[in-house]
Amino acid sequence: MMRYFIIAYFFLIILLAGIPLVALADNSDQDSLAELHWRAGQKSLDAGDPISALRSFRQSLSINPDSAKTHLSMAAACLAQGNDSIAAIHLKICLEIEPGNVIVRQNYADLLLRMNQLEEARDQFNLFVKDTQQFGEQANRHMIHAHSRLMAISEQLGDAYEEHLNRGIGLYLLALEKTKKEQKEVPDDQNLEALLFRAAGELTQARLTRNDQVRPCWYLYLVWNKLACSQPAQRWYRITAQDASVECLTPREFQDFHLVRKFAESDHIRK
Repeated sequence: MMRYFIIAYFFLIILLAGIPLVALADNSDQDSLAELHWRAGQKSLDAGDPISALRSFRQSLSINPDSAKTHLSMAAACLAQGNDSIAAIHLKICLEIEPGNVIVRQNYADLLLRMNQLEEARDQFNLFVKDTQQFGEQANRHMIHAHSRLMAISEQLGDAYEEHLNRGIGLYLLALEKTKKEQKEVPDDQNLEALLFRAAGELTQARLTRNDQVRPCWYLYLVWNKLACSQPAQRWYRITAQDASVECLTPREFQDFHLVRKFAESDHIRK
């Protein structure tokens, strides 16, 4: 008898508090329904029917508005209809839910560039570079794409420093990719050196344009070190060391600089 009284009292408290009983129900049914609508939308999209797909995706989002994959699917359906502006909105929401999704960020940046929103695209590509650097050399091809886009944007905006910097970094990364490829084929040292010398020229121009910036110095160290030219490499390392900070380098660049400095200090102690 006491058990039934406790249950009745519990429901009474809920009703008095104005809490709907449905709010206490398990959300799995709603999640399953949202998933069913999403799957139906994907099926329509794969069949080349973006209108039906959009209808299903909207139904899914009405149940679960925080589903990153559904916003991504909405963006794909909008793009299929040529509605870039609405697609951009859904990609932006997707990134707000999953800010670490670098592939979505790259697609969002490319879309903004296509829409001629240059400054917004530049911001997104810079964020993409910052996040994607953490994956190391396996992400170099994506990085080359981003730096080429940043170079083109800078050229349109008339930013000579950013144009030279991104061209230089892009050429350096291209040389790294070429090195990996030639490990499996016949090496072409002359072509590789030409890429690195071009990178050094662009990065030097960037430094001359903005001598208060340290990123060109860090990459000049990397380029000359790759060319096995110790004197210019050490010169640019020392200049980098004077001003290196998390404010002027990306987190991965700052981390790599610290590793080089730690190795240099331990090597100096051994000598």
